[in-house]
Amino acid sequence: MGTEFARRMRRPSWRDPRLGVGMVLVAASVALGTHVVSDASRTEQVWAAREVLTPGEALAGAVVLVEVNPEVAPLYLPAGADLEATVDRVVGAGELVPADAVVALDAVDLRSVVVPAGSRLPAAVGAGTRVDVWFNPRATPGSAVPASPAHVVAEDVLVEDVTVEDSMFAGAEFGSVQLLLTADLLPAVLAAMGSDGSLVVVPRA
Repeated sequence: MGTEFARRMRRPSWRDPRLGVGMVLVAASVALGTHVVSDASRTEQVWAAREVLTPGEALAGAVVLVEVNPEVAPLYLPAGADLEATVDRVVGAGELVPADAVVALDAVDLRSVVVPAGSRLPAAVGAGTRVDVWFNPRATPGSAVPASPAHVVAEDVLVEDVTVEDSMFAGAEFGSVQLLLTADLLPAVLAAMGSDGSLVVVPRA
């Protein structure tokens, strides 16, 4: 009994297989931990929108490099990409630029037109929002009723930019809206701008 107890209490030597297994396990744990930390610290650079990006706008000067996890990096525009390009949809300020949203500049056939707003601009109207443009004819002389009812001249169009001015009379915010229009919408909008009446920009729900 005493001999058995002494054998169990004896300090293990370097030849003890249990010591070897323990050292292997410790070394494996250290290696795994080092690998995990190394992977966690690795990042790749992709482009993010410095401001709201709209179709037809060149990316150069409008994007900034940010660090992301390598696992998601392929989804976004890489650091080495050509910035003489644009997006085919709105990308919000601060958002990463999706790789599948980037197209050649000449692939987006939109015309930029500045439309004066004839009424107070809703707070919801801003760069990247979609709006309808209504034409409100002026009433004919001697009548309180316009010759024709208000009607839509451009539906579901994209706002590129907004300029706001304060009215010194009513304190209301007026201004102009820069719209991105397809070629087929241009005639109606330009005709409305040259007609006797006002344009009203209405944000879509």
